[in-house]
Amino acid sequence: MNPSRKHRIGVMAVLAFTGPVAAAGLPACSDEDTSESAQPSATATVTVPTGLRWQTFQGVDLPVADQGPRHTDGPVASGFARSPAGAALTAIHATVRISIATDNQWPAVGQRMLAPGPGRDSWATARAQISITTPITSGAPKVLGYVIPRYTPDATDVDIYTIHPDNSVTRNSTHVTWQGDDWRLRLPDNTTTATVAAVAVPPVDMVALTPR
Repeated sequence: MNPSRKHRIGVMAVLAFTGPVAAAGLPACSDEDTSESAQPSATATVTVPTGLRWQTFQGVDLPVADQGPRHTDGPVASGFARSPAGAALTAIHATVRISIATDNQWPAVGQRMLAPGPGRDSWATARAQISITTPITSGAPKVLGYVIPRYTPDATDVDIYTIHPDNSVTRNSTHVTWQGDDWRLRLPDNTTTATVAAVAVPPVDMVALTPR
């Protein structure tokens, strides 16, 4: 199979047709972040991340903002604010990075960006059975934005909206938990749990991230 096509199928599978992934933690958030996130304002879950810009990982553009990631160690992103925007950025980065990390990158991404548990174990078993060695060169999905149905400083649900080369849109329902000093994306224990669905258009309350 053409490497570019293999990568495109891999990322489409996670972003469009299968379940979420999980985000992990290195220390990076200050005490100020923690106190602010404990009592988010009424509009916090619908506020666009500040200082938004885009960086490419393996051919896919990922949003970077003041709320994170603050550190990048090879394929691993860390240092997300303990806030709604920080949780959403974690979910996006972890989902994409575990989808398209190369054969020598994915163990570190899984270990440091996914919450421990049966979901992570099942993902690692499945990932070991495929090979990804090069970036996506064409047809990469683009993250449009997100909705946060539920936020607490310890556990947050994030729906990620993605547009694909055929202009179809999907919603990936993910869950992140605060562990140690960062968010981690928690994969569902039941691998048959449906977490991705096709949608006609993104919802009007989506926090829009403008792709470059």
